[in-house]
Amino acid sequence: MRGEEPRLTFPADRKVLLTVGPGGVGKTTVAAALGLSAAAQGRKVIVVTIDPSRRLAQALGLADRNVAEIVTVQGSEALGEPLDCLLLDTRAVFDSIVRGYSKSDEAAQKMLDNRIYQATVQYLGGALEYAAIARVHMLVSEGNYDLIVLDTPPTANAIDFLEAPSRIGELLNNPAAKFLTKSSRLSMRFLGLASSMMMKVLEAMGGGQFIGELGAFLSEFGSALGEFQRRAGDVAELLVSESTGVVLATSANDFSVREAKAFLDVLRERGLHVDGVVLNRVDVELPPLAHDSVLQEAFGDAVDAPSLQRAADIYDEAREQAERSRKVRHDLERSYPDLPVCAIERMNPPPTGLESLAKMGSRITRS
Repeated sequence: MRGEEPRLTFPADRKVLLTVGPGGVGKTTVAAALGLSAAAQGRKVIVVTIDPSRRLAQALGLADRNVAEIVTVQGSEALGEPLDCLLLDTRAVFDSIVRGYSKSDEAAQKMLDNRIYQATVQYLGGALEYAAIARVHMLVSEGNYDLIVLDTPPTANAIDFLEAPSRIGELLNNPAAKFLTKSSRLSMRFLGLASSMMMKVLEAMGGGQFIGELGAFLSEFGSALGEFQRRAGDVAELLVSESTGVVLATSANDFSVREAKAFLDVLRERGLHVDGVVLNRVDVELPPLAHDSVLQEAFGDAVDAPSLQRAADIYDEAREQAERSRKVRHDLERSYPDLPVCAIERMNPPPTGLESLAKMGSRITRS
């Protein structure tokens, strides 16, 4: 281990911090801790999170709250600048774009009520990832915060997050999509061209109501299409801009670190600015166990020999895990000598209250 524990520092022009990394490593906790740390330094901060655990949601004031509602974390003002938090909702992000850029309020409401639109938002590949960074882009544009911390979606393949804007853009730039959404006349003409076989198929699938909703969707979506395309480009630019930094969170096990290293390489290849690594849940190094006779003397007759052996085995396993943590950290430091690797010792229970989150944040960042 290093003599002085490194901490992360961020350039003054950082307006957005993305916390990324494998699933199950405490990424949301790291995002909350980073937000509290920045707020403690006097910055106006909002943490945008995806799906916090129940206890963390309670600590952040998100339990029993409506989605897409910005809340101020109760008690955070005692630690510094009040911290705001937002639970991301994909539908709310898409709906706001539709409302803002449809031809009229009536047209927007028709779209929002359309079952095909609703299914598109729910099942479109990359929708959650696109909505996450699009919502951050909206917050940047509004200019109400000094720093926006995004807890990125728990995708099986984290690269999906980086590719979401281009995937949405490709979908909307598809010639077929352009053709179908160009105008009501063209949309209905398309349906009319297939009035025999395709109409029968569509009727079998959903009847006349389905066909009507499809026609309305193809017609009304065209008015909002340009804004989705523009935002896809804008959010892609935001990801690689100087105002956006990335903190990669991982845990001290071989599998998570292999995944994290692969992701770090991709982040750099794509031109994102990586500010450091948080190695979470590191096990404390333990000294060798005292000789059995010393232990037996310490415990006396209160512990029999088999129980003493089981305790010794558990201790040895803990030492081995701590050694693995040390090797994992050394591997990261050797592989990325220009990146600070901040090791956070395992905390039981995990930090979920504001005080423990603030303490974690102070361990990660340098004032």
